[in-house]
Amino acid sequence: MSEQYHDIPVDSEGVPILTDIVPEDVLLAAETATDEPVAGLSTSEIADDLLNSELFQQQLDEVAAELTRSIRLQVEQTLGIAIENVINKALDDNNVRSFELIRHQLEDALPGLLAKALQDEGIIT
Repeated sequence: MSEQYHDIPVDSEGVPILTDIVPEDVLLAAETATDEPVAGLSTSEIADDLLNSELFQQQLDEVAAELTRSIRLQVEQTLGIAIENVINKALDDNNVRSFELIRHQLEDALPGLLAKALQDEGIIT
């Protein structure tokens, strides 16, 4: 399965050298996206043109959207863990007290619930 490609340039260690990193259609789109030729423009003018280009703005929107999703996910995960820990701690700290309150409520309500259940079943009138 070792195919040899003789038309690909390689460096001294045999690592392929990339020659066409940007696809041709992207290059053509970038060339036609600017109204003025690059020659004769200052570096700040070239930077302004690039930063204000539609392609750059699209990429900036995509990066911003991806960062927003990533940050939201990280915040949700972090808060989820923190909230779960706080709830568990609160329940653990108040477990005995909660047990006592629930038991007390059941003791108070049980005679009335039992009497109603017996009446509903017709066992007592």
